[in-house]
Amino acid sequence: MRFSLLLLSFLVLSGASAPRTKPKIDIKRGEQVYKALCWTCHGNYGRGDGPAAQYLARIPPDFTDARILGAKSDQQVLSELLEDVKGEGRGNHRTMIIGEVLRKEALVDAIAYLRTLSIPGKHVSIQAGRDIYNTFCWTCHGTKGDGQGPAAKNLVGVKPRNFTSRDFIVEGREEEIQRTIFEGAAKTFHGSPYMPEWKSALSRQQILDVMEYLKTFKKLKP
Repeated sequence: MRFSLLLLSFLVLSGASAPRTKPKIDIKRGEQVYKALCWTCHGNYGRGDGPAAQYLARIPPDFTDARILGAKSDQQVLSELLEDVKGEGRGNHRTMIIGEVLRKEALVDAIAYLRTLSIPGKHVSIQAGRDIYNTFCWTCHGTKGDGQGPAAKNLVGVKPRNFTSRDFIVEGREEEIQRTIFEGAAKTFHGSPYMPEWKSALSRQQILDVMEYLKTFKKLKP
């Protein structure tokens, strides 16, 4: 924890002598702040399920629900956080020292990162889907989702799905894709003997997270 605080102090205080201009939002730095100071309560993906959450008087909010931050401005969220740190709010931050360690710019970066954890109208986490994909799926489907994973060359007949192809569409086929992941492709339309069932390893929520992450591969395609 001490190392994390020292690292953050360096990140946010370096360059303090530079001319003061309106700082740009740095979501990457916001992620570093979150992972150093916030995840233990708010969880790896902002769902309020961190290891310390069970000991808090108030359950941390689920930031994968876009309604939590909603139409609040960054300044409004920042003000509420700083009031809470001072013991004037209703949250769990009064014992934290974030106001002493971080400049407001770094806290605004963290708030910007929180906004990336949600998708309006949905209750999924692309970050969680990415980690699940990189654990269970990439060996066949590839790190780029193009079906060129290291195990693909050993598969005969049906090749892994290419998620970058224009033929792969998630919208309107959610139930079909959920069933394929949950029960395995051999029992669904695809008929591949190589796609196993994941119902013993993944929850329904995790499958939804993965499906949302699959959509990002088309955005990465040049």
